[in-house]
Amino acid sequence: MPKVSSKDIEEALREVLGSYGLDHIELEEGFDHDGEPALFVTAVLPEHAGPVPMPGDISGSANLAIAEVMEKAGDGRLSYLYIQRPDDVRPEEEKSTVSSP
Repeated sequence: MPKVSSKDIEEALREVLGSYGLDHIELEEGFDHDGEPALFVTAVLPEHAGPVPMPGDISGSANLAIAEVMEKAGDGRLSYLYIQRPDDVRPEEEKSTVSSP
């Protein structure tokens, strides 16, 4: 199965997130809750993103952008996006949503 490039995902997210910015992305390959191959994408926002809520149309567009990049690359996995804001703190047990095979 072809794999999508992290560079392509990062470029797509930079465009969609616009004024919120993007510090970097983190990719983790694994399996979702149904045992299907998945790609977990964490979009880490920069410090200047601040505490302003992100409208649903922007986060929805970010999900769609990832799906389109993956489809173009022939990568048939499902993608899951987590947008990490500068003030986000996730409990240790929630840091990874990747299931073991």
